[in-house]
Amino acid sequence: MVEVTEMLHPTMHRSLSLLLVPLGLVLATALGPQKNLNAQSCNVYMGQAVTGASINVDRCSIRRASERSVNFTYYLGQMKINAQAHCWDNTWTSFHDGVTHSPRSTATQNMLNFVCDGNPGNTGANDTAFVFAPPSNVRTYPNGPILCTVRSRQTINLYGNQGNWFYTDVCGGMGMIHSSQIRF
Repeated sequence: MVEVTEMLHPTMHRSLSLLLVPLGLVLATALGPQKNLNAQSCNVYMGQAVTGASINVDRCSIRRASERSVNFTYYLGQMKINAQAHCWDNTWTSFHDGVTHSPRSTATQNMLNFVCDGNPGNTGANDTAFVFAPPSNVRTYPNGPILCTVRSRQTINLYGNQGNWFYTDVCGGMGMIHSSQIRF
């Protein structure tokens, strides 16, 4: 069997090839694996490090390594870092360099609290609660700056707690709401 392109003049063969390659890329993109556009992001914003870089925890990566340690992945800016939290002494070790760190910012303390106390795993929200008497402030950390205000009675997702403060994503990013503002 003779290929169609072998019957074409060499100039036409090159032109046809130049046309088919982009067409193939378009088809591959259109027919390739599709991502679920409605999938919820696993990244949870914790705040800014002392360097000014954003810290996000991949809540889907959180896995208990032992009774006292939790493996997790976080992002310092755009850099992905696999680590292990040592919950008993409020430190974590980054796997790529073996360095053990202590919190130097509210964001890194939030990260450790979230990983050690919240431990949401890959299931998303651990629980829900009802904001019963708005307006209710959601803060970046306990008694910290206001991230947003819940202005209507509504059910919100909870991702663990730090004492009487509960992690919630009601503001679009991770914040904390006081237990006096919610009912279970």
